[in-house]
Formats: sequence, structure tokens, C-alpha cells
Amino acid sequence: MTDELIISDLISKKLTGSISPEEERRLQQWLEDPQHRALYERIRQKEDLGKSFCAYMDIDSQKDFRDTLNRAAITPRKNSFRYALVAAVLLPVLLVSGYFVLRVHGVVDRNPVIAHSTSQARLILASGQVVDLSAEQAPELLAEVDAVIDSRERGCVLSYRNSAGDTVSEGPTAAAPMAEPELHTLVVPRGVNYNVELSDGTLVYLDADSRLEYPSRFVGDSRTVSVSGRAYFEVSHDTQHPFIVRTSGADIRVFGTEFCVSDNGTQTTTTLIQGSVGVFESRKDVELARLTPGQQAVVSGGHCEVRAVETLYVTAWKDGYFIFNACDIDRIMEELSSWYNIDYVLEDPEVSTHITARIRRYDNIDSVLDILAKTRSVNFRQEGRVITVTK
Repeated sequence: MTDELIISDLISKKLTGSISPEEERRLQQWLEDPQHRALYERIRQKEDLGKSFCAYMDIDSQKDFRDTLNRAAITPRKNSFRYALVAAVLLPVLLVSGYFVLRVHGVVDRNPVIAHSTSQARLILASGQVVDLSAEQAPELLAEVDAVIDSRERGCVLSYRNSAGDTVSEGPTAAAPMAEPELHTLVVPRGVNYNVELSDGTLVYLDADSRLEYPSRFVGDSRTVSVSGRAYFEVSHDTQHPFIVRTSGADIRVFGTEFCVSDNGTQTTTTLIQGSVGVFESRKDVELARLTPGQQAVVSGGHCEVRAVETLYVTAWKDGYFIFNACDIDRIMEELSSWYNIDYVLEDPEVSTHITARIRRYDNIDSVLDILAKTRSVNFRQEGRVITVTK
């Protein structure tokens, strides 16, 4: 059955003219159902009322969505749509990229602007020296360890690619002696994200509050790194040198693939996007699971659980989105806390609000809170860097 958030994304792209031919084909297949067509036309008519969407500032979104379903003669018992998916289907249409101009009473105090950035990421060298990657002298210091900072489409990348060519070195030779590789640690604090390109060409996207330990140049039979927090790996293909990711609870072994790893010290979650990976007991040659694309392994306390997942939810952070699928507000605020380096308080700890939404990871937290407040489920009050969630 078609996933609601994927369909909402296709509708948003259709209405903004950014849909690809393959996405158009998939949307048209969905629209072959007369009830789906009726819902789409209802949403499209609303979109045509005004591109700024300012007229929707006072809409009770959940009620409006329920009314839309009723007018389209869609009964929840026969279809997969739930009215709670207002933010997944209706809000991405009303609040699509480029049109987020709404300001609501949910955030009443401007206080200091809380924004996310790529500054403050730090590189710890083998000597113990700490390099602030945003400092003016960083390029000079990095040159000493054969690394550079590249500005790319997805942000700044600390690159070691030119330090060792495209392959793994088997070690120094008499003709071309090379210094021993150093162990480096990239530290990405709360409120920051950063990317690194390892010497073999592997790209690693590090989310906020994460760290990656790796050699400045791979040598030997394998390519081994250690990670904590959350990271997305695009591993350079090399069947002769397996790529090993070590976490607190498991080792992940691959040859060339894309996968996401999340490790919080007590639980390691590995989600495979492409290729094949093996999940092993930490520092042991005992395989716990072999994953295929679309599977996720959760290792905790020596136990491994494998399940099928929609990878869209797992990788959204790398692509610049928050995706919440019926998430409680505490879980949502935990995510925002890490990304924006804030603290939060639930005025009513027993609040049972669940929200489904796909939201761009804005530089300014106000935009995200405004959108969440539009669900009419929660409200927010800011005091310095503390956000209080109210009803």
C-alpha cells in the first residue's frame, strides 16, 4: 500500500512544478483511484486560492482534513489515510518549501534567534591538538595532515581524498615512503552537523551530537572507523578491503553500500539503504544479522532484532528534513533539542499528542515551531534557549 508521506511529497512536488517524470508516473497511478483523485482535486483547489497561503493561518488543519476526506467520500475503514496525517498530506501542500511565511502565536517571544549551523565542529588530531574547523587558521593546520575543507552542495566536507589516492594503501614502499596514518576524531556537537570524505572516497554525513574516529589514511586489509551518535555512510566499493563501522554495541561490515547507523551507547540501530551489510557482535566474529535493502537491525544488550522499515523516515535528516510519523511531542522535542542545541520542558508531561509531519530543517527553529503549532495540538513558549511545550 502506498505510503501516505511519500504520496504527500509527490503532491507537494506536483503543485510546485518540481516533480520528476518517474514521480509523475507514480502519482498518476495513485490518482487512478477516483477517491484519491477527488482528494487531490480538493487540495489542488485550495492551493490555487493563493500561493502565499496566508489565508490558511487560522485553519483548524485537522478539522479541515477530516472535512476534505468526507467530501471526497473516503471512509477511514476502507482506506489507509488517517485524519491525524494532516501534516503529512495537507500541511506539505499548504506549507510547501518556499512558502513557509506563516507566523503564529505559538512562539510569543523572539528572544535570541536559535539557528542550526556547521560551525563549532572540531577535529582532534593524534597529537591531541584540537582544530576548530570554522577558524581562519583551520586550512593551514589541515594542510599539515593532508586534509582540506571543501564547500559542496550539501555543506562543508572535511576531505582526505587527495591524501592517498582512490585506493587503500598496503603500506609504505621504498619508492614512495609514506608517513604512518594518524588517528583523527571529528566531533560534531549539538546544534551542528558536518560531513567528512575519507581517504578511500567514502562519504560520512554526521548528524548533531555525533563523533567519528578514523585513520587519516587507510592501510592494511580493512577500513575501520568508530562512530557514536548518528551517521550516514556512502561507502566506496572495494571488495579487497571490507569497511567496518564499530559502535558501542555492534560492528557493521560492508564492501560498498549506503546505510545509516545510530548509536546512543546502549543501542545500535543499522538501516540498510543499498547493498548488503553484516551486523556482528562488537569486536567479535559472530554475525548477528545479514541485512538486505529496507531492513533495520537493532542491537541492544546482545540481542538483535531485524525488521522491515521505510527508509524515508530514517534518512530524512541527511536530506534536510524532519519526518515525524505519529511521533509523540517528547520524541519530536528530543530531535529538535539535538539539532538546535536547546533545552525543552513539557508543561504537561502526560500530554499524549502525536504528530505526523515532514518539515524542512530550517536554519531558524521558529519556522519549525510555527508549523508544529499549526496542527493546533501544541503551542510553544521560548525563554532564552529553553522551549516550553504548552497546550
